[in-house]
Amino acid sequence: MSAIVSSTSQSHHRSRVRVLSSLAILAIAPLVYFAACSSSDDNGGGAPPPGGGGGGGANQFAFVIASAASEVQAYNLDGSGNLAPIAGAIATGVIPHHVDVDRAGRFVYVANHDSPFLSGWRINQDGSLDPMNPAPGSPVTGTDPSENQPHSSVIDQTGEYLYVVSGHGASTLRAYKIDTSTGPTRGVPSFIAGQSFSIGTHAHNVTISPNNSFLYVAVEGSGEVHAFSRDTGTGALTAQGVMNGMPTCDAVVVANDNRFLFASYENAIEVFSIGTNGTLARITPVSAFPTNNVGGGATPHAMAIHPNGQTLYTANLNSNTVSVFRVDTNTGVLTELQSPPLATGAEPNFIGIHPNGSFLFTADAGPDQLSRFAINSDGTLAVPPTAIPAGPGANGIGTTKF
Repeated sequence: MSAIVSSTSQSHHRSRVRVLSSLAILAIAPLVYFAACSSSDDNGGGAPPPGGGGGGGANQFAFVIASAASEVQAYNLDGSGNLAPIAGAIATGVIPHHVDVDRAGRFVYVANHDSPFLSGWRINQDGSLDPMNPAPGSPVTGTDPSENQPHSSVIDQTGEYLYVVSGHGASTLRAYKIDTSTGPTRGVPSFIAGQSFSIGTHAHNVTISPNNSFLYVAVEGSGEVHAFSRDTGTGALTAQGVMNGMPTCDAVVVANDNRFLFASYENAIEVFSIGTNGTLARITPVSAFPTNNVGGGATPHAMAIHPNGQTLYTANLNSNTVSVFRVDTNTGVLTELQSPPLATGAEPNFIGIHPNGSFLFTADAGPDQLSRFAINSDGTLAVPPTAIPAGPGANGIGTTKF
């Protein structure tokens, strides 16, 4: 276990070295990072682009964050997985760690690992971004110390509520109501009184179940998953227990039918059944499924489930690979489909699937790229992937889902 923790630390150190190098570039070329996108729609748009529409149609928008440049870049994303930049990159806070995109195409939120705020933008009809706040990085939180160093956020299925986890050390989960009016504060989140929760040490990722009833947090430092039930009318959360024993727990994702939760940690995925109130119980007789049993799957840092619910993928940060598992939708049991795992670029920090289910992307911080895999009909990935240049230290991608 100590060797694994050490390799994770080395990977994080490499990322910080890249950031320090890029700060020197920022001093020389500030125009690159402050090139503003078009703001043709003051209300944030929300209409799909021509040819789009209908549950992951041909054309979508994608937003890629770059940790070493502290920026976000908007793209047109077509049905073949091709990305075309929209205007220039926009400055975020320091070291953007996660990008959260409203599935209806209205808002983008970026969690900034080393800043005291979450950033927010409205999405225009052409996919360009309008800041919710004219201040640098477009802060939309940061008035409370517990909001420092946000790591991840998630918008609920209705697009009305936002949940943010923050803190390198002692971590906090906070709930917000999103302003969905047509006024100048459209998209700005407001804290819901009484909805702040302590959630262990170094919370890393947060997700909401497809039925909108449950929320779960992966806590890296204390190796835990925190469970909550949701009042879907008010957005309020109720704590439903903590599952521990998962060192370096980096990601959580809920099965499409809301029956199972998958949590990635060190070299494995833990599978839990979900109770009627969101409580968790490890499945039996085996609940842990290795990502590294034949080598090449160390430190699964991010996960995604295919829209059909039958395949789960992990981005393995310290092996520079992606793992592919078949999901038994009746039992939650995982079976590795491609062994050994498939090569990506160095340091794949994030993984995402095209809304049409035909392509998978990893965000590879090492070579500043996305790796695009075509997804076969059985859920396996076609190799080799296509490398797509992205921003310095590319470490996250989010898409609309019209």
